This record gives sequence, C-alpha cells and structure tokens, in this order.
Amino acid sequence: MNPPPAGTFGRAIRLAILAALTTFAPPVLAEEPIQERIEAQRGVIESTEKQRIAARESLAALQKRMAFLEEKTRELDAERKDLESRQQTLDQREAELREGLAQRRAELEHRLQAAYPLTRGSVLQALLGDGDALQTDRDLHYLRALIRPVEQALQALEAQRAQLAENRQAIAKTDRELGEAGKRLDRHYQDVGSNLTEQQRLLASLGETLDEQQQTLKNLLDRKRRLDREVAAAQKAAEAEAEAERRRAEREQAKKQAKQDRSPPPKESPPPKAAPSAQVRDDGSIPIAGRIERRFGETLPQGRLRNEGIIFHVARASAVRAVDAGHVAFAGRLKGWGQLVMLRHDGDFLSLYAHCRSLDVAKGDRVARGDRLCTSGIIDADQEGLYVEVRRGNRPIDPDRWPAWRKVVGG
Repeated sequence: MNPPPAGTFGRAIRLAILAALTTFAPPVLAEEPIQERIEAQRGVIESTEKQRIAARESLAALQKRMAFLEEKTRELDAERKDLESRQQTLDQREAELREGLAQRRAELEHRLQAAYPLTRGSVLQALLGDGDALQTDRDLHYLRALIRPVEQALQALEAQRAQLAENRQAIAKTDRELGEAGKRLDRHYQDVGSNLTEQQRLLASLGETLDEQQQTLKNLLDRKRRLDREVAAAQKAAEAEAEAERRRAEREQAKKQAKQDRSPPPKESPPPKAAPSAQVRDDGSIPIAGRIERRFGETLPQGRLRNEGIIFHVARASAVRAVDAGHVAFAGRLKGWGQLVMLRHDGDFLSLYAHCRSLDVAKGDRVARGDRLCTSGIIDADQEGLYVEVRRGNRPIDPDRWPAWRKVVGG
C-alpha cells in the first residue's frame, strides 16, 4: 500500500480526529452531539426545578392546612374546657337541687303529718256528713292550705328534675359532638401529617435528583470545554501544518525553477498510464456478511435518541471490508467506540467501523473498495455485530445518500 503525500495525509488525520472528537457514542449506538446533550440536560433540570417548585407549593399548602388543624385543635380544647366547666356547674346545681329536694321532702312530711288527723274517720265523716257547713268549709280551707305548698314543692321539684335532665342531655350531646370532632381532627392530623411527611421526602428526593442532574450538566459542560480546547488545538495544528506545507511547496517550486533555469529542456516523456481502477474483491460481502439489525434514524430504546448509523448482526469475528476506496484516518481504540477504523473518502465522506475485535490496517494506509479492515466484535453484552456510520463533514448522514454505499450495499 502506497502512503499518500505528507501534507494531505496530515490534514486528513486531523480532520478524522476532529470528526471523532465531535461525536460521543455508547458502546453500541452513537450519542447526540454534546451541545444537544447539554441542552437536553438543561431541559431535564428545568423540569425537575418545576417539580420542586410544585412540591414546595404543595408542602406550603399542607403546612397551612396543618396550622389550620392546630388552630381547630386549640378551639376544640377550649370547648372541652368549657364543657368541663359546665359539667362542674351542673354537678354543683344538682347538689343544690338534691339539698333542696331533701328540705322539701322534710317539709312535705311535716305538712302531711299535720294533715294526717284530718284524714281520720271521724273528721272525714264530719266533712262528708250533714254537719255544720261552715265548719266543713273551714276544715277544707285548712286542708287546701296544707296541701297547696306540697303540690307547689312537687311541681318545682319536677321542673328542676326536668331541667337537670335537659342539662344532662345537652352536656351528653355536646360531649358526643366534641368526641366526634376530636376523632375527625385526629384523622385529619394523620392524613395531613402523612402527606406532609411524604411531601418532605419528595422534596428531599427532588433536591438530590436536581443536585445529580446539575452535576451531570457540569460534567457535560466540562467535557464540552475540553472538546473545544482539543478542537481549537487541532485546528491550530492543522493551520500550522498547512502553512508549513505551503512554504515547503514554495521552496520546492523555487528549487525546481532554479534547476530548470540551469538545465537544457527535458525530452518529452510519454503520457502516464491511467491507474487501474479499484476492483471489488469477491471474498465476502461489503461491509460485512450479516443482516441489518437497526437502520439509520430508527428510535433507540432510550426513547428520544435516534440511531445515527447502521447496526449489523453477524457471525463471530466476521471480516469487515471497506465500502469504498480511501485512506485510513484513524485506527485504534476510541472511548465509546471500542476498536475503531475511520476511512476518509473523496467528496468529504467518512466511513466509520466501530467495535472491532482486531484491526488489519493502520493510520495512513491506502485501501481499495472491499479491502479487509478488521474483524467484527461485540456491540452488546452478548451480541456479535458491527456498527457502521457514514458522515459528510462532521455530521452523520443516512448511508443511502452516499453513492458508494448504494453501489455495494444497496438502498
């Protein structure tokens, strides 16, 4: 294999390294550009921030509810104290009523004892017989005078008993209501307390998640800054090499011109023969013998990411061949890609063959279409395969847009 001119080879290597640096991929699939990942991470952080704000608002509402319940508890305690005071007053009133009842009973007994002689047989006969009407009227008036206070005392006693019973019922009803209110308040306390605890846990969890996401964003930004430094350094080196190549070419041209000025005109040489065109080898499929597992643009299992290459499912250690003629811009291990071969082709196309088991080419090699580049490796934990990506410039494209791909692989 013949090496390319020094200047072309150097520029091609730097372009290939730039293309490799601007893409980050998991062991199987190409990732989004770093800037898109940064923007996506910022969107995730913004979503988490909104969740944390909502959690804080919910927590504030629960705390307000808890304060309301505490106020209601204080009011309920005050009502219970008032009820206890009323109970004490009622007990005192009942004691007074009992004392009054005892006095009225004693008075009633005294009056009944005084009226008892009138109920004896001779007196009753005199009242009911044909005796002196005036005397009878006086006896009846005396009996009524004796009985009336007794009747009044009995009526007052019954009224006090009724009032006492009514107060008892009112106190019992209030006590039941306070008991039910206390149970409802306890249930509210439990519910609000449980929600408050859960909300506090959620807020703490969101805080931890946000810290992790912000750390991820910081890592991405650091990664991008490192990438920017590497790209800037590579561009500077490429510019310096281009300038050195230009000066070398000028010196060579000056030397050639000076030599021509001193030498006789050279004899006319026959025109060079056209170089034979690269032939596709007939020792295997291009780029590999196998079936396509996932095509360009298909949604990846992660959800929002899309596949930026072609994944082949193949037999173990299958031969990988170049889709088109070109030169090896990179051959080695690259983080996220495993063993990797990059070929630079005409038209600013770059083909990438990732996760190889072993390499058969080195940087700077010229290869023809169908030349063996490497053997396939593992692209999943236990899946033998090959990941192929086609780029134009630094952007992944659908391989079907590359004429060389359509020619040997098909659309």
